[in-house]
Amino acid sequence: MIIRNKRSTTLFEIIVATVIFSLVIAGILGVFVAGKRHIMHAQGRMTSSEIGKLFIDPLQFSVRQDTWDNTSNGLSLGITSCSASGDQNPACPSVATQRIINNIDYTAQYNVSALPNTDLRKVAVRINWDEPSP
Repeated sequence: MIIRNKRSTTLFEIIVATVIFSLVIAGILGVFVAGKRHIMHAQGRMTSSEIGKLFIDPLQFSVRQDTWDNTSNGLSLGITSCSASGDQNPACPSVATQRIINNIDYTAQYNVSALPNTDLRKVAVRINWDEPSP
């Protein structure tokens, strides 16, 4: 008995299967790249919050009643950007405002504003960094 209806895979079917497989793999790869980008952003945010805390902690030493004069301490009104070395300016804390961690440059600056009808100050720290491409 001779079987003549033997069917094999054609080149066109192989090409279609390869294209479909490539599209599925490209979609999965896109998910991995987006996930890595999200993780890198989250790590940058956590690092910047720690740097902000490290930067703002020395400012609490400026809040002393015996040395408070509203002009030459670290809580003078306005935006302050200190040099990378944290120079001896009393408005700059003893911590450098520029840090490089994992090849990412983090730069801090703070803004001191007065609360209305009080002698209280509000300090807002801003940390800037450039996120690398994944």
